[in-house]
Amino acid sequence: MRYDDCSNGALIFEPATGTNVTNGIITVNTGENLNGMGWKSCGNIATKGASGISRDHTMVVCPDVVDFGGAVAWGSRPGSYTWYKSRYASIPEMQMHEIGHNLGHHHSGKDGYTYGDPTCVMGGYGSWTDEGINYCFNAAKTWANKWYESYHVMIDPTSETHDGTLVGINAVKDGTIAEAGQDVVLKIASSAETDLYVMFNRKAGANNEVIQYGDQVVITEQYRETGASSSWQASLSSGEEYTQSNWGASGTLTVKVCSLEAGSPGSARVLVYATGYATLSCDSSYSYTNSPTVATDVSPTVETPAFVGDCQDSASKFSWNGMDKTCKFLARKRYSNWCRIEALAEFCPVTCRKQSQCTCYDTGGVFQMPNGKNQRSCRWANNKPFLAEKRCRNNIIRSNCPIACGVCQG
Repeated sequence: MRYDDCSNGALIFEPATGTNVTNGIITVNTGENLNGMGWKSCGNIATKGASGISRDHTMVVCPDVVDFGGAVAWGSRPGSYTWYKSRYASIPEMQMHEIGHNLGHHHSGKDGYTYGDPTCVMGGYGSWTDEGINYCFNAAKTWANKWYESYHVMIDPTSETHDGTLVGINAVKDGTIAEAGQDVVLKIASSAETDLYVMFNRKAGANNEVIQYGDQVVITEQYRETGASSSWQASLSSGEEYTQSNWGASGTLTVKVCSLEAGSPGSARVLVYATGYATLSCDSSYSYTNSPTVATDVSPTVETPAFVGDCQDSASKFSWNGMDKTCKFLARKRYSNWCRIEALAEFCPVTCRKQSQCTCYDTGGVFQMPNGKNQRSCRWANNKPFLAEKRCRNNIIRSNCPIACGVCQG
């Protein structure tokens, strides 16, 4: 049930069935002396006794006299087996933690302590009771799980800035997350720097009993998505900021919380920038001195649309104040007033919802991808439902196939 809630239904465990199996549990008897036996050997006895039972995951519970090498439980990483001392097997946080290893996760630390992150079940905190407490994963682990991938956003502060809104995982389950402009996890990635992950640690829903830093913006460091431990870096309230100097040789990285609303559903406005590239302010009026123009280094897939008849967003980039952006970028932002700039609205008529003046359409036939090698079609864009959402995050595909990608209705 905990994984069902934390994953918004993406990962559900159901009891196996079979001979001598009751509610997913089979008791294996043995004549061997288990006192001091290693946990893997105990597991081998158990799995042999459960042979023939179809299952995706195996939870082995051994008597407390079995030697667990100083631990109380183990989980294969990655894999499908977990092993527990009997007295700890019914603790929900223990199960969440060990199955987290099955998913490929290492531990979540803080201040040099391997298990120190109190915002994540891959830390070492919990109630240690059969009732347990409700909390899920930190930003790095949530990103790797991909349960909320539709609400991921990644930026490189050496070449772009971010001003956006983060919401908790509860907003997705409750259906209160906005159609556009709100995200669950923000990844900050630049060459030669360890990735940072940012999340609004909303104390609600499946995460309503998180041990510390509830209703704050939490920053976690992890150098690769799986197969590495994460480290808590900061927890920010409204008006607070986190900095790292010399980020990607582009000045000081700044993550600042402009505002934080802990009501229902709750949200946080977050700025991210590197001072060597650009500086943002919470008080920005969002005024632009330059009208959008097509960037010279990107060949547009379609012509800049006129505001009559059929229309598409331009698949090329526009620029102002020296920064190159796309219509997809505009759709993810909270700045609805950007579309009030006529030149920008003409460049992105579908994103800016100007279809009262034109009708959106999908490109017929094939179109060229940016690498100059691949050609794609709108039929390809959504021919596999489980890949369509990922494909449509590509700006070229999104612009050419707004109907197939669900951006508009023709």
